Amino acid sequence: TKWCGTGNVAEGLEDLGSLREVDACCRDHDLCPDDLEPGQTRHNITNESPFTMTHCDCNESFRECLRGVGTGEAKEVGSAYFSTGLFQCYSLAKPVKGCKQWAGLLTQACQEYEFEEEGEPRWQVFDMKAFE
Repeated sequence: TKWCGTGNVAEGLEDLGSLREVDACCRDHDLCPDDLEPGQTRHNITNESPFTMTHCDCNESFRECLRGVGTGEAKEVGSAYFSTGLFQCYSLAKPVKGCKQWAGLLTQACQEYEFEEEGEPRWQVFDMKAFE
């Protein structure tokens, strides 16, 4: 692909690789308007990861796009991104109380969070659910 993985080698927005549908999903995810580069701070969150961190809404759109493609290659890209436990996203939500379920291929990631009943929503970092 030209858009999946670190960076891209596309010559323009319409330049997609041979796996056009998968590449389109990766392109749209790469163009998420609300991301945090490594070391960048926004919403009182600093990205301490070596990877770009995107808003959780962008990640969910990416997940749904790959599921919609439904090919083996789309599943491979989804597993590499969502199931390794290496990547996180951020979102505005009620305060996290704890984690109900853990999973991950390379490192453990919270799959289901428990939230405080009370409390104002705030910006927080979340692990991503595995790709299924």
